Amino acid sequence: MDLFSHKIRLDFFMQNSRLIEILKSFDKSELKLFEKFLDSSFVKSRRVIKPVLKYISGFHPDFASSDLDKKRVSEKLFPGEAYSEKKIINLMGDLTKECENFLKHKTLDDDEITSMLLTSKEFFKKKLFRHSFRIAEGISKKITSGFSPGKDYFSKLRQLLFLKSSYYITVNDYGKMIDCKKDFFEASAAQFIIDLIQIRSSMDPALITYGKKIENDFIKALTESFDIDLFFEKLEKSNYAHKSLIDIHYFLFKTLEIPEEKKYYFLLRDLFYGNTKNFDREEKYFLFNHLANYCSNEVSKRNEEFYFEALDVYKQMLKNEAYSFSESEYMQTVTYRNIIYYCNTVKDDKWFEHFIDKYSGVIAPRHREEMKNFALANLYFLRKEFENSLMSISRITYEFFLFKPDLKNLMLKVYYELEYFEQAYSLIDTYKHYLSGTKEISESYKVFYRNFVNRYLELIKIKTGTGRRQTGYLKSKIVKENKIVNKIWLLEKVEELILKNNSQKKD
Repeated sequence: MDLFSHKIRLDFFMQNSRLIEILKSFDKSELKLFEKFLDSSFVKSRRVIKPVLKYISGFHPDFASSDLDKKRVSEKLFPGEAYSEKKIINLMGDLTKECENFLKHKTLDDDEITSMLLTSKEFFKKKLFRHSFRIAEGISKKITSGFSPGKDYFSKLRQLLFLKSSYYITVNDYGKMIDCKKDFFEASAAQFIIDLIQIRSSMDPALITYGKKIENDFIKALTESFDIDLFFEKLEKSNYAHKSLIDIHYFLFKTLEIPEEKKYYFLLRDLFYGNTKNFDREEKYFLFNHLANYCSNEVSKRNEEFYFEALDVYKQMLKNEAYSFSESEYMQTVTYRNIIYYCNTVKDDKWFEHFIDKYSGVIAPRHREEMKNFALANLYFLRKEFENSLMSISRITYEFFLFKPDLKNLMLKVYYELEYFEQAYSLIDTYKHYLSGTKEISESYKVFYRNFVNRYLELIKIKTGTGRRQTGYLKSKIVKENKIVNKIWLLEKVEELILKNNSQKKD
């Protein structure tokens, strides 16, 4: 028992150390680069720490082994020596610091513009003005505009313009110095306008989603004092620097402020689509998701034009490889699910099949098979291959599936098409109990699902001749109902019953 407890304590220390946490984030190539970095004269540790890394990195990537504790590390690195816990902890501490130094150097290597700015500043400090300006000119050719925090464009542009204006002062070229100052202040103002619009655009969503205000006395005074509409009115016919960036943010703000004015959505969409090549992945991801959310809100109002618009937004998102925040991240399951929904709604089965084949692999591995089977079940249903749809549903592990109501809704539709009414009644009962007890769904969304179940139940009763309601009455109820899922499908099924009844009357 004592030995077991001792081993667990050692493992716990190693597994939860800052060093192990950092090394877990490294891939194999980064580990090799880190080893080379430790040979550098920039390493400040007075202790020899590379052997520690070599031993520990042998447990990469999980670092889950009974051999990974302080005593075992000591035995391997210092055979024959008495165990000194302080010595091992000091070595680990030094290695942790060098991990951080390595990441600092790697970040500079990866961010070419920042590296060049720092080099230019150092040349200027050493009064090597010509060399400082030469690098600044190189930055001017490489820097690209944008608004993402990762790009940090305006901050870098301001640093560049400050360096250039400082150089022009040293060579007494005050005309170019004034031009740089003007550009510097314009960049500062552009950043202010974009930040102000983002503040205003975030206020209502934060309150609705999180129940908290993004506001204090300073922010309130600023947002209430600045008239954004007047600012843009004065610049309406001007061709100013950073115009497309600022206009995009203004149109985005207006889609949130007055969503009923759809012209701002289309102005935003067209300006964005015409300039997608100028945005990085993070920026495109943000803007595509904003367009998709706007479409979703219009769809919730039964604006049929936006069913097709929403699917087109997702197609453009995928075409631009902007389905996630960065290349290292997976597509969100809700994005995958939304695309399934719109493919079904507009009945685009050919592109739907292409989507499943090409993009199921960009879902996180733990959800990949479940979501792919769900997509296939929907595709088969769309193609009226109901048995195949049911087969795909059977491959989904219900307990772990993220979108349980979607799955139940699809199963009910399949049962109806296959006339599996006994199974349908059983599922209705299960579904109602689920909606009553689950906390996975908000009460506002439960209304949509309950209304579907109730109308569906009336539908199958009419279909099987066990209900007292008439098809015309049911149709009018569905048409009037706004808070309901699968409304189009329900109306299609009612219309089929009406046509069948009319045909029988004629006969």
